Amino acid sequence: MTQTKKEVIQAKLSAIRDELNATVRALTPEQWSTKAYSEGSEWQVIDILRHVADSERGMTSLMIQIKGGGDGVPADFDLTRWNQRVVSKLADKGPQDLVDGMAQNRVALFAFIDELEDEDWGKKGRHASLKIMTIEEVCHLIADHEALHLAGIREALSTN
Repeated sequence: MTQTKKEVIQAKLSAIRDELNATVRALTPEQWSTKAYSEGSEWQVIDILRHVADSERGMTSLMIQIKGGGDGVPADFDLTRWNQRVVSKLADKGPQDLVDGMAQNRVALFAFIDELEDEDWGKKGRHASLKIMTIEEVCHLIADHEALHLAGIREALSTN
């Protein structure tokens, strides 16, 4: 039996989220403040989780807009500035708040995916990277983005 596009994407999203959750659940309080990397300024492991939590919410909203016929983000969107502002805005959120928020975001994302019709997957709009992407590509990007940042967390922890 062939998996549907929805099942493939949801399985990919679930697999990486399971890995991320297992990693962050095992972190000690000290590890959360481990310096990870710079994105305009120095980010700690907790900042990466803040960024990941917001990015899924944002990309789901983007896809909803694209599905409805929108163009996506403005052509002059500044992703670096946005990321810095989000991390600052979520500075009061601790690990459990972020994990809980990510779980809520995932429920919303899967509900959106479940509502997609075959013709919706190919609808295009401008992603925050300023690249024109289909809804299908954005869905895959959410998982790939999370995997990238999970690797960043693991690397930061292994070098400190």
